[in-house]
Amino acid sequence: MSDENVVKLVNKRRDRILVVEDDADARDLMEQVLTQAGYKVDVAEDGFVALDKIARLVPDLMLTDMRMPGMHGVDLIHRAKQIQEGVPAVLTTGVDNLDLETAAEGYGAVACLIKPINLEDLLWTIECALACRVGKGRKTFGMR
Repeated sequence: MSDENVVKLVNKRRDRILVVEDDADARDLMEQVLTQAGYKVDVAEDGFVALDKIARLVPDLMLTDMRMPGMHGVDLIHRAKQIQEGVPAVLTTGVDNLDLETAAEGYGAVACLIKPINLEDLLWTIECALACRVGKGRKTFGMR
């Protein structure tokens, strides 16, 4: 391993990300990609499991699907903020709808990604969301 790679590994943050996705294949892929990128990753198959994990694990960021059985992503974001106010959320959706993308901030998300998600966009969005955290405040940095 080169010195440059060692420095990258030493400097890599270990932020905790909660992935909430009802599709097992998509959930597993995101977990694998984010783990390989150096994040601590927890997963939940629905909003109810996610709320329990948010209370126990205090993630640095939540990545949630919009449409899930039992509790939609928007409802999850709203309820998550009652448990952990400062956790940024990235919303994912299979519906390419400009209104949804522009309304993501109103839902409490810092960004909205359209499926199928480009993995580079996913990592970039997460890095930006984590970098934009300011105390308890939240900045919306735009959609990608």
